[in-house]
Amino acid sequence: MTRIIRIALFSLALLTLCGCATFQTPHLIYQPGAVVETLSATASLSITKGDQGMGANGYLLYQRPDRMRLVILSPFGTTLMEAIVTGKRITIISNTKGEAFSGNLDELPREGQGETWRNASWIMEMDPPGSFVGDGTLERVNSLGNKEQVTFENGLVVSKSLANGDMVRYRDYELVNGVPLATEIIMDSHDGGRFRIKVTDPEVNGELAPDAFRPHLDGYKRYPLSALQGP
Repeated sequence: MTRIIRIALFSLALLTLCGCATFQTPHLIYQPGAVVETLSATASLSITKGDQGMGANGYLLYQRPDRMRLVILSPFGTTLMEAIVTGKRITIISNTKGEAFSGNLDELPREGQGETWRNASWIMEMDPPGSFVGDGTLERVNSLGNKEQVTFENGLVVSKSLANGDMVRYRDYELVNGVPLATEIIMDSHDGGRFRIKVTDPEVNGELAPDAFRPHLDGYKRYPLSALQGP
């Protein structure tokens, strides 16, 4: 379950919005400042490190600024797990084991899945489309206090990197309901790990059900987030 949880924590942040030396993005014509208010999409996920890896399929719901729900499905279409974020609170549900882990984001373990979430928080910080005019690269200190290098094409973020070697690339931008959306994101970590997510059939800024981000935990064993600590 640990690997699936790591995929979930990455994906929840990654979709609120990828070693190539160059980046190609289509010259989309968009309204500067157009952002994703809501998103629903199917997604394929993979995570690899060395000769080990795994993949999964599922779907993602998002509502700006801080409500997200990821559902990971089995090859037969049944739900394996869910991860739900509302504000500073996160709930991770293992449907196959009948277990749920809930708490505030700052209660996540300092290693393993907790570190994964901190990386995802960095990835989630995206400049509004058009806030940088044209193409170019800049160095800055981000809101987390880390120095980063950010590359833009057509006013859209195509990559970010940290001094420790972590790098994220945002690829295959599409214009969905007038909003630029990166449909593929790849995270390469300094320790050799790679995470990739590809979304298809995205719907942007549509209406979501009122209970779309409400976890249903009747009959589940409940644990604090600290119980996620482990290999």
